[in-house]
Parts: sequence; structure tokens; C-alpha cells
Amino acid sequence: MFNLLDIKDPSFIKKLSISELKALAKDIRSFLIENISKTGGHLSSNLGVVELTIALYYVFDIDSTNLLFDVGHQSYVHKILTGRAKDFNTLRQFGGLSGYINRSESQYDIWESGHSSTSISALSGLMISQNDKRQIAIIGDSSLMNGVALEGLNFLGQMKKNNPIIILNDNKMGISKSVGALSSVFSKLRGSSFYLHFKAGCNKVFPKCFINVFHQIKRGLKGLIQTDNIFEDMGFDYYGPYDGNNIATLINLLKRIKERKEPVVLHVLTKKGKGYLPSENDVEGDFHGVGPFDIETGKPLKNDGTISISKVVSNYLVEKRKNLEFKVITPAMKSGAKLQEFAELYPNDFYDVGIAEEHAAVMSAGISLAKKNVVLLMYSTFAQRAYDQILNDISRQDLKVIIGIDRAGIVGEDGQTHQGIYDVAMFMAMPNIVVTMPKDDKEIIELFNYGFNQNHPFVIRYPRGNVSPKEIDPTLTCKFEWPILNEGNKGIVIGYGPNIDRISHLVSINNLDLMVVNARFIKPMDLDTLDNLFKLNLPIIVIEEVVSSGTLYHKILEYKEENNYNSHIYRHSFDSNTLIPHGKILDVYSHYGLSDEDLLNLLKEKMLS
Repeated sequence: MFNLLDIKDPSFIKKLSISELKALAKDIRSFLIENISKTGGHLSSNLGVVELTIALYYVFDIDSTNLLFDVGHQSYVHKILTGRAKDFNTLRQFGGLSGYINRSESQYDIWESGHSSTSISALSGLMISQNDKRQIAIIGDSSLMNGVALEGLNFLGQMKKNNPIIILNDNKMGISKSVGALSSVFSKLRGSSFYLHFKAGCNKVFPKCFINVFHQIKRGLKGLIQTDNIFEDMGFDYYGPYDGNNIATLINLLKRIKERKEPVVLHVLTKKGKGYLPSENDVEGDFHGVGPFDIETGKPLKNDGTISISKVVSNYLVEKRKNLEFKVITPAMKSGAKLQEFAELYPNDFYDVGIAEEHAAVMSAGISLAKKNVVLLMYSTFAQRAYDQILNDISRQDLKVIIGIDRAGIVGEDGQTHQGIYDVAMFMAMPNIVVTMPKDDKEIIELFNYGFNQNHPFVIRYPRGNVSPKEIDPTLTCKFEWPILNEGNKGIVIGYGPNIDRISHLVSINNLDLMVVNARFIKPMDLDTLDNLFKLNLPIIVIEEVVSSGTLYHKILEYKEENNYNSHIYRHSFDSNTLIPHGKILDVYSHYGLSDEDLLNLLKEKMLS
């Protein structure tokens, strides 16, 4: 039994026997299950890469090797082996251990990869500028299907005098099951069970020189009868597929590959969730990222009867589809956006395009161009990857695409790379587009119905969080207006989303003489209401859970100057240079002035002083 808490660096691994390495892998799995069951985190992907990570540290010298994890949620084993097991009780907590690679956290964290498919391009840059180090990227089969990864492969394949290593961690899953034509290519490459066991046996029985000769003969024979290996066609020396959960096999392979002088792809098959049956048997992606759970049953510890806001949207779309035809497009967010039911009921109207946000946006534009209804659902942080396509292919052409922006605002434990605080500034610069955010689940339905009944690109932002399930008329719609939630005579608060609902409640229970305005239409603004507000000549504060650049505040300020109004306008948002760390949403709120107490003090200071 290893005391993982005592590990300071990976050097100890090189002294272990194969049996000791297997025992280490077993201990790491138990440690991950035990700790993640308490803190939450990315479980399945990390359970799958235990042997692979150990083997990499066994074969390669960490001082002369860069390991680039794509993405960071397969890096927990790496964190343990580089001395951070003692901090796992703080995983994803405010001020604690990051759930992703974090360069400020360890000298061994080379590439911060919160978003997928970037490791190969990063490796390319390091390769041409760090000749003294071996560069290794570990990338999943779903991530490799993204255009950025393919662009990186295209570049590396021509670099014949360099020796980067791309390890394809193939578990047939992204968050949920991998999709697309490249997934079928990988299926062909995986081969039969007999072939895999035959190769593993050869690696154990025959000496290395024989295996190297056999590898070259195999490549030559394959070249005579087939040309369907995408990696060899692109110029890589391809090894695989091999059992990625067999330490002995991996060590032998990596020792051979270490000596190669040209670009190499090592294709390994790993079992996502290996060692924990509920996770191994998960096909929907429920154990990809988990909250605290009961180890015995695999069920979440939190069961308060609420449902996620994503589920509210999904339930609405299922109900809406009964009376209106439309397509739903999502880039690998079937599980995250709770779209399994819609996909099962309407398989011909649902398309999960994989990790391909740009393609999802343009595909949606094509559907709209054919005068069909389409809903494009993606997380706020991933929508940024499709900026050009939303701008040029949807907004510029003024195409009716309803864009659901999930996890808008502070996202919590996923941290810096996943915060949904940048999309408002992104959308505000685009022509023709309508940008909205509902304050509650009822307004979600109202705004979606409004979006279906108009003819422009239509964005609906909604946060990460849970609500109590309730019966809501699925036909509800709303007017283009900013509703007044509270009447008051001392000042005006303008905002949108759940925060304005929370502020309205604070104003009511504390008897503050303030007007609260729900600016649910962020772009364009309700100018009739805004004119009336300015004519009151009261101080105005605009509260937004976004970065302070290109926001509603700036549009209101601009309108004030253009029309010579006199009201003093304040803002409360995040400075553009602030990187919001991981942690529970309420902890982040408390630190950055968005807690109930902070907002109450802010309103008293700015509006009532």
C-alpha cells in the first residue's frame, strides 16, 4: 500500500517493479474514487488513464520531457504523481487544487488546457523552440476530431526531422459517446480482440529488435493493400492500437517509441471509468464530471428534488417539438445540456456534432437558410470558439438561429477557462442579433417562445444552477420590454438574469426605496423604458455578472451621452483583467462582491447615501 500523500515528485516510479506499479495503479484508483466522491470532479476520464500516466513517468525523464494533457480533466493522476495528493481534499474548491492543469500550481503543469484539442498545436510551438526537450501530447479520441487538433496534426506530419509523440487515448467517449466519421475510422483502427491480444503477446515474448523489424514489415505490407490509416497517410509512424490499461505493454511500447526520430502516434485503448463499475457502465456521460456521490451506489449525495436549468430548457424543447418542427444542434453537449430525452424522442431532429463548435454554428446557419427552425445549444465558454461563424455566418446574414447559451455567468468549480462571463461582450459587437437573459425558469420559456416567433439571430443566456420543478405553461411568451420589478424613488437598479430577481427580493425585504428593472432584452435595449428612466433623473446602477467591457452598462452610458441625459450611472461587474478562479458559486460571489450582503451594501452606498 503506497502512501500517496508522501509523494513529492515522480522520480520514485523508476525504482518500482511491474507488480509494484500495478499496486500503485490500484491505490491511485481507490484514492481517486474516495476523494472525488467527497469533492466532486472529473472521475471517469481520470480512472481510465492511471496506467498510461504511470508508464509515461516510468519511461521518460520528467526533466527533459514535457507532458501536455488535452484536456486537463485527464490530469488528476499526473497531479498525484507530482506531489499534490495531499491537496485533493480541496479539489475544485475556492482557493484549493484546480481540476485542470494550472501552471501556477506546479512546475510540472506545462499547458493549461481547459478547452479541448489544443495540445498538439501547443506541442508544435514547444517543439520548434525547445530542442532540448521531448514533447508528448496526450489527447482523447473525441478531442482529436476537432479542427484545431487536425490542423496541428497536419503541421506535425511534415516535420520529419523532429520526434514529437502524440498519444491517442481512445476510450470511445468524450463527455458521452464519441460521434462522427472519424469515430468510425478509429473503430476500424482498433481491430479485433484477437489482434489486440496477439500484439500484446508479441510485445511480451519477442525481443525489442524483432518487434521493431515486425513493425516496419507490417507497415510495408499494409501499404500494399490499404491506405486507410489516417495517421500514416499524414506522415506519422503509427503504433497501435494497444491496451492502454496494461502497464507492462505500455512500458515496452514507450521504450521503443522513445528511440524514434520521427513524429509518432501511439494509439492506446483505455477504459473510461476503469475500476469503478458505475462509471465503467456509464454510456451517457453522467460520471464524466460528478458532484459528491455515494461510493456504494454511485448516486449523487445531493437529492433535494431540484432539477438543473439545463433540464428546464430540455423539457421545454421536448414539449415544444410536439407542435412545431425544429432541429436541435449541439457540439458534444448532449449530456451536459440534458438532451438525451429529446434525442431519443426525435432522433431525426437532433444532431450532436462532437467537439466542433464552429461546424455546429455554420450547420445551424445552413438549416436556417433553408427556412427551417433550428436551436443551437452550447456552453457560454465554448461559444467563444465559434465567434467568427456566429458573427459572419449567422449574424451578418441575419439568419434566424435560436442560440441557447448554457452556463452563462459564474460556473463554479470548473474555474478560469469555463467562466461564462465573456459572451455578452462578444454578442454585443454583432449585427442583427438579439441577446436576452431570463430571470427565472418561467421567463426562460417566455423568451424561447419569443425567439421562435421572430426572425433574427436570437440568444438566450441561462446560468448553471438548479430550480424546483414546476408546471409552466409551455406556450407562454413575453413582450419586448424591460419590466419594472420594484417601484422606488431614490435610485434605479438595472440588471438581468437570476441576479436581478435576487436583487428585487433584497430590495423588498429590506424596504429599500429603489426601482428595480429587469433588462431581460440586453440587445437591443428597450429604449422607451430607458428614456422614461432617464427622465426621472435618478442615479442608476447597472449590475452584470460579466466582464466590464462591451456590456449593457456601456450601451446605456452611450445612450445617455447621445441624448444629453444627466443621470449618474454606476456599474458593478468584473474587471476585464480579473481571472475568476474555481470554487463554489456562492464562494466566488462572496469574494467578488456578488453575495447578498455585498449587493445590499452596494445599493445602500451608491443609491441611498
